Amino acid sequence: MREDFLHYIWRLQRFDHQQLTTTDGQTIQIMEPGTHNHHAGPDFLHARIRIGEQLWAGNVEMHLSSSEWRRHGHHNDPAYENVILHVVLNEDEPVQHRDGTAIPCLNLRHRLPVGIARRYLRLLNNEQWIPCQNQFYQVPAITRSLWLDRLLVERLEERTTAMAARLEHNQYDWEETFYQLLASGFGLKVNADPFLQLAESLPLKVLLRHKHSLFQLEALLFGQAGWLEPTLVYQDDY
Repeated sequence: MREDFLHYIWRLQRFDHQQLTTTDGQTIQIMEPGTHNHHAGPDFLHARIRIGEQLWAGNVEMHLSSSEWRRHGHHNDPAYENVILHVVLNEDEPVQHRDGTAIPCLNLRHRLPVGIARRYLRLLNNEQWIPCQNQFYQVPAITRSLWLDRLLVERLEERTTAMAARLEHNQYDWEETFYQLLASGFGLKVNADPFLQLAESLPLKVLLRHKHSLFQLEALLFGQAGWLEPTLVYQDDY
């Protein structure tokens, strides 16, 4: 079994949600499973999950066994500090953040539909470029058209919702919001989050104070990004 199978299960929410709890007995309600991350970092980003009485917003990480968290070095990786739920098929050890805080764990071993792993492997081992391509044109044209329209609307709604949330976070400062989104865009898919974090840590109003000095702007941006050499301390025997 591969970890990709867990990604498939979580993305489509193909598991039993009845009386869903963490391995230590806290109730779980999945509000938003998050966005599948195909790059470095946690497997699903921007999830919203209620655990017990607390609503959490953050990321979800998945492993076949929970011990892989430590084997992969996630316990020392700051990129995984925002993980709010660890989803596994086998919990062989509890996992923690760098500060020792326990991470809630969801074990899906006994919640999967019968035969779903076999069907997934058959789909995965299909040699066609798109596994369902032979069935695509069996779907009525109007259904395909409506499906594509729905994907477009969902994409626009997703972008609009994210932008509205950021605008609210910035107390409806349009210029600051545009600056942060522009920075995120400069990072493209792989580095969007680091670029956004840089913009959040260095507000636009700070840059505007130094807008006439390229040297100061570079110092602020490179320094905040951690790209400048630390202060050198010279020791002199005299």
